[in-house]
Amino acid sequence: MKAVIKSTPSVFKQREKRRNAARFLRFALVLFFFVGIYMYVYRQLMGAELAAGIQTESQVSVSWVESFYWVLTTMSTLGYGDIVFKADAGRLFAMGVMFTGIFYIFIVLPFVFMQFLYKPFMEYQTGARVARKFEHPGGKHVILTHYDSISHALMEKLTQFGYPFVLIVENLKEALSLHDMDFPVMLGSLDDAETFEHASIHNAAMLVATDDDIRNVNIAFRARDASPSLPIVSTCSRDASQDILDLAGSTHVIRSSQQMGSFLSRRICFTDNFTHLIGSFEEVQIAEVNIHGTPLVGQHLRDTNLREEYGVNVVGMWERGTFELPEPEAMLNNHTVLLLAGTEANFEKYDAAFKEFAHNTAPVIIIGAGRVGRETGKSLEEMGIPYRFIETDERKAEMVSHAIVGDASDKSVLERAGINKSPAVVITSHNDESNVYLTIYCRKLRPDIQIVTRAFVQRNVEPLHRAGADFVISQDHMGATSIFNLLRRAKILMVTEGLDIFSQKTPRSLVDTKVQDSKIREKTGCSIVAIRGVAGTVITPSPDDQFCKEGEIILIGDEAAEKAFEEKFCHT
Repeated sequence: MKAVIKSTPSVFKQREKRRNAARFLRFALVLFFFVGIYMYVYRQLMGAELAAGIQTESQVSVSWVESFYWVLTTMSTLGYGDIVFKADAGRLFAMGVMFTGIFYIFIVLPFVFMQFLYKPFMEYQTGARVARKFEHPGGKHVILTHYDSISHALMEKLTQFGYPFVLIVENLKEALSLHDMDFPVMLGSLDDAETFEHASIHNAAMLVATDDDIRNVNIAFRARDASPSLPIVSTCSRDASQDILDLAGSTHVIRSSQQMGSFLSRRICFTDNFTHLIGSFEEVQIAEVNIHGTPLVGQHLRDTNLREEYGVNVVGMWERGTFELPEPEAMLNNHTVLLLAGTEANFEKYDAAFKEFAHNTAPVIIIGAGRVGRETGKSLEEMGIPYRFIETDERKAEMVSHAIVGDASDKSVLERAGINKSPAVVITSHNDESNVYLTIYCRKLRPDIQIVTRAFVQRNVEPLHRAGADFVISQDHMGATSIFNLLRRAKILMVTEGLDIFSQKTPRSLVDTKVQDSKIREKTGCSIVAIRGVAGTVITPSPDDQFCKEGEIILIGDEAAEKAFEEKFCHT
């Protein structure tokens, strides 16, 4: 099968040129036909005038050369007047030839000039702005094969961290638009092996396919044929496509719906006061916990003694969707969600101490039973958290259990779903306008409810927070982060949109430096979660702890803070 695909020519590559050539040929044939007919008629009419003695000019003849000369001067409207008909039939014929010439010169000829000369010239000049071959910069680069919201977010990350990349685009107009946005673009057909050669696939660090499943399969198949060892990352929207993408040659398949559903379910904290694990770095675990109804409410963070009593360390705080690095003077309230670092034993000790407090057993409301909604339900079921769907489409509602058919913008439907008692609502619509609308509505009905929602594109994350969402994650940011983590082969735990917990090998500039002397937080905006060394792992190190050679630092911060850390400490 590979041989068949490989031997398949790029039949559409020169389609426009072939179409134009065919049009030009038709034009030329029609023109030659008229010229030939007119030469023949000229010979007949002029021969008749000479035979009848009407034509007395001695220089007039009926040779083929003279016939062509007369037709050319008449059609071009030059009409030198050295050869003229004197009979009415000849003059009527001459007028017909002139009108034909006017039509061709003033109507057809400009079209021919624009279509076959000027337009190709301008397209060549314009297209010359877009490269047909990627000039390899020397380091490993990333090849992207489709422009969408995920690849856009990925390109921003690659640019931010200094990774070279090239985007292959098949359409010239799109390529020019992206080129004007200062993205490194290469024009080429993805069904042509030569395109991958021009993209320097043998020197690439990774190829990324983010188109629909069918296109991704074909891209992965052809790219794998061009480079047997290249890491290929493909996105996948349907469960059935994962195995096919694996067979086609994809090294990593990212199931965006499953990933989004898992993340949304992990954000739900208001069901109880137990710690909810969101990820781990070997023995260092990261969890979130709701403190609603506990003795921690109303205390300053410094007075909670969480580290001393339970061994957990507060590395961040959520207040109505806003993340804050922990400050000793911070006041805790019923809406505060703490981000904790510790070991499994530490969290078990914490849970044992707070298990007697508020526990909400009402079902979580999931608005939307699409792919993301269904994956959210599966994750909640695995966590032992009850849930209930609201879905307008009866067909989708039949695919899940615990579903109410109706419009979530209808108060009576929300009340049937249990909005008055539910600890949280998860909004999974793929329409950001609907998500903003439903967020505002749910927040009005229940000011104390936890609202977790997805954003289809990253630019709508901030409006959703302002609408009242506690946690928001965008599909493009999540996909881009997952791909970027594979490229770096680094362990990064995404807490929420733009906020990560990540590990870094101890930079040489920090070896044997005390934590308080490093000024990491002041210089970068990152906060230290833990440090590793030969003696083991220290969660929330003291100011006098030192960074060890061959050690590791676990930090929390946004993308700008992570970049600042690399620039200030790793590149020194």
